[in-house]
Amino acid sequence: MVNKVRVNIAGTPYAIATTDPEKYILSLAKKLDEDITKLLDDNANLSVTKAAVFCAMDYLDEYRKSTGSAENMRSQIQDYIADATRAKLAEDKVKAENEVLRREAAALREQLEKMRNKEARREERAQQAAQQSAAEGEADKAE
Repeated sequence: MVNKVRVNIAGTPYAIATTDPEKYILSLAKKLDEDITKLLDDNANLSVTKAAVFCAMDYLDEYRKSTGSAENMRSQIQDYIADATRAKLAEDKVKAENEVLRREAAALREQLEKMRNKEARREERAQQAAQQSAAEGEADKAE
């Protein structure tokens, strides 16, 4: 909805048709009035029109610098997002490699346990064979 806001800038009344809130427009008008009044107070030979042009130039300069700064921040944020994405991909890759290594380690531990059990059974059979051989040797002597 368009509403009319009445403001006074550098002693001249203006009616501004806007969709912005009245409080916002009044704050803009107050800032502009203060800036023009300061220029006029500091430079007695300056006209209101020239003071308004200087203010417009100053505001345009601030706007362009802010826009450039905002664009720079957007670019930095995009770089940070890209870095974060690369870091996440690297993390996922390392996690996957870690899981593969865990499985390999578990398989190797299982294989080692089987080999130890097999060796223990082999030693047990060798010991039993040695005992049996010794017992047979004793039996042969006794005969």
